[in-house]
This record gives sequence, structure tokens and C-alpha cells, in this order.
Amino acid sequence: MIAKSLRLRARASAGVALMVLVVALAACASLGTRLQPPTAGIQQLTVNSDGTWAAVVRFQNYSYDTGMHVYAIDAELSLNGKPAGHVAISPALDIPAMDADIATAVFKPDPAGSAVLAGAKGNAVAYELKGTLSVGKGTNGSAQPFKLDGKGYLSPVPGVSNVWR
Repeated sequence: MIAKSLRLRARASAGVALMVLVVALAACASLGTRLQPPTAGIQQLTVNSDGTWAAVVRFQNYSYDTGMHVYAIDAELSLNGKPAGHVAISPALDIPAMDADIATAVFKPDPAGSAVLAGAKGNAVAYELKGTLSVGKGTNGSAQPFKLDGKGYLSPVPGVSNVWR
């Protein structure tokens, strides 16, 4: 009789442990695929001979367990607080979890931004990229808009004219 009671108790404990395990796994599955807010910044800025600028934009995926698809960026670029131009591209990039990729946007600069680069005299300039970054989860997730407020500095590349990194 004692042995039968012990077997019933062992079965009940195993059943409870199994239910706890199933609930824990279900909770992990629902939390694990959240898309973390991505970022974008200027990796390189080139002043082209025709007067346009080519901005190499770096997109960073901070999600540790899911890739993201970059649909579009629509942002205003400023240099040292002065308007420098409008960055708008649809790169269609698929970026794995915890990774980054780049795309190039070519645009006509604002005269105030051109004046900032011309007056920098070999010194770094602060940049700000403000707007919207539209990305989706995975390679085919629907686009979600994320507020973008990227900041950093660009310095002239030594020995290479009209290129800032």
C-alpha cells in the first residue's frame, strides 16, 4: 500500500513537472521573436564631382534571435546642426540577427550642409539623421515604422579628397 502511494505521488510529481516545462517553453516561444528597434547611421559621405552627395548608410539589427528586412529610410540629414539634405532609399536588405549591412543614398545637398563641409578645414563634423526607418521581422515580415535619431561624427579621410567617415 505504501509502495502504491509512492508510485502515485511520483506520477503526480512527474505530471506537474511536465506541465511546468510545457508552460515555460510556450512562454519562451512567444517572447523570443520580438524585433528590437534598429538603428541607422552614416558610415561614409562622399561629395561627388557633379555636386551630389553619396551617403553610405549602415543599418544595424539589434534583435538577437530574428533577422529583419529593411524596406525604407526617410530621414533628414544635418551637419553641425545645419540642414544638409534628405536621405530616402528603399534598399530591400535582409539583415541577420545581431548584424548590419549598408546601402548608398545619392541626393542633392542643402547649401547650408555644403557650407559646413567646406568650412570644416579638416576637422570632424557632427551629423544627425532624423526620420523613419521601416523594417519587417524576418525576410517577409510586414513593414513597421521605427523612429530614427542617429547621431555621430564624420571626419575627412586623410589623403582622399571629398570623402568623410
